[in-house]
Amino acid sequence: MTETSAEDVVRRLSKRPGYRLATYREVGLPFWEVPIRCRLLRKKSVGVLDEFILKCIQADLRNSTDVAKFLGIPEQVVHATMGKLVNTGSLAAVATNTSSIHYAVTEHGQKVLSDLAEITPEERTLRLAYDGLARTYTVVEKAMRWRPRDLRQNDILEVPAFPVDPPSVGPKDTSDIGSALRSVTETAEHELLTVMGLDGKREKFFVRAISLVFQSVDRPEEIHVSFAIDGRVSEQHDLAFAKAEGLRKVGIIGQITDGDSPESLLNDELLKQRTDESEVAAIRRTTERYRAQLSALEERAAVASHELREELVDEAAETARRLDEAETALGSIPVRVLEVHEHAPLLVRAMLSSSKRLLIISPWIRAAIVDRTFLDNLRRLLISGVEVVIGYGIGDDKSARERDRQAEHQLERLAAEFENFVFTRLGDTHAKILISDDSYAIVTSFNWLSFRGDPNRPFRDERGTMITIRAEIDRLYDDYLARVKQRPAQG
Repeated sequence: MTETSAEDVVRRLSKRPGYRLATYREVGLPFWEVPIRCRLLRKKSVGVLDEFILKCIQADLRNSTDVAKFLGIPEQVVHATMGKLVNTGSLAAVATNTSSIHYAVTEHGQKVLSDLAEITPEERTLRLAYDGLARTYTVVEKAMRWRPRDLRQNDILEVPAFPVDPPSVGPKDTSDIGSALRSVTETAEHELLTVMGLDGKREKFFVRAISLVFQSVDRPEEIHVSFAIDGRVSEQHDLAFAKAEGLRKVGIIGQITDGDSPESLLNDELLKQRTDESEVAAIRRTTERYRAQLSALEERAAVASHELREELVDEAAETARRLDEAETALGSIPVRVLEVHEHAPLLVRAMLSSSKRLLIISPWIRAAIVDRTFLDNLRRLLISGVEVVIGYGIGDDKSARERDRQAEHQLERLAAEFENFVFTRLGDTHAKILISDDSYAIVTSFNWLSFRGDPNRPFRDERGTMITIRAEIDRLYDDYLARVKQRPAQG
């Protein structure tokens, strides 16, 4: 899941009536692959009623009246089924001396009955997935399965199963497993008679998802977690997580409102200038609408005829112009709340478009963010003469792994190579600041250089404040530049 796609998913799913999105996290939802020993019966080529009627005719019940009486079902039902069997070649109508019509089983019908007699149950081991949250059996494609070590290598948080133990399997599970087996290709021609039990080791795996943590607007203590798999909300997992008291077990309750508020870095007069959230939300909805329209027009243009394509391209250009205007209006608001899903795109924008100065203050550095792309973009900024300042560090950061330390060393080497790059470990910073040129300053709870690379970080409210007032941008820049320069630069 790329950063862009993750952010697109979060932005699209960030609206929930009565709630606001506090934070999000990429997670792994727990599953087990379970080898199940089953007794199966190959599905018959004809229905039950067809089979009984053929057997009745074979037993000298020659007409629909006699068959209906014997089976105890309405004659019109029998008559209709016999007509179908005649059409398929299993029965043939035979005229009699009494001008009535009798029926006889054809050679094809005899073969059908012979095949039915040979169908016997068979045992087979089938592998199904067991959902550790929803506690149901299902089918999960191999391409969607992640091993525990894959999650660890990609810094993705594991959501625990509730309960934590893998499932036991027995006859009591026949109904649930039968429902899941209906979608398994290899058993499409079989019916499940009974589950016998386990036939091997249960292997744990995970399915990647995005967890979105919402906080009630009116009751801050009320938290809701939603899960998106492959870009779509999974209500089944939302309900299962809530039912299992996942908020408490994962430790989300109590974390959202804990910690220092970034607003403490801003003066009261500045906070008073913050635009009303409903007004900002209205502009944001406008940008979302234009963005969705533009995407739809581009998809239509890609498959349209030449004549229609030109019309769609013109319409897309006009929509893109309106989108730019809406985004410009949003970006020019002097002081506004910045939603959590807006942060990562603004970091990318700063890395790509800063022309004079860039300042980043972030407690932690993780290789998942400070990757090759980040370093290449940073080098381009430095070569072009942009003044770059990065201050980081809080405590001894024992959770940093070797590749995180390598990312830190890469930044140290760049600082030694370029005089216009100041890279300093502060050691005690809780601040999360981003400043790009004179365009904007962001004061937030969002960890700029570790947000996608620290599965152990708390579930904090990660909204921020975006400021476009030049004097305030300069004040914040000067304050943090002075603090960074008080410490010896790395290198």
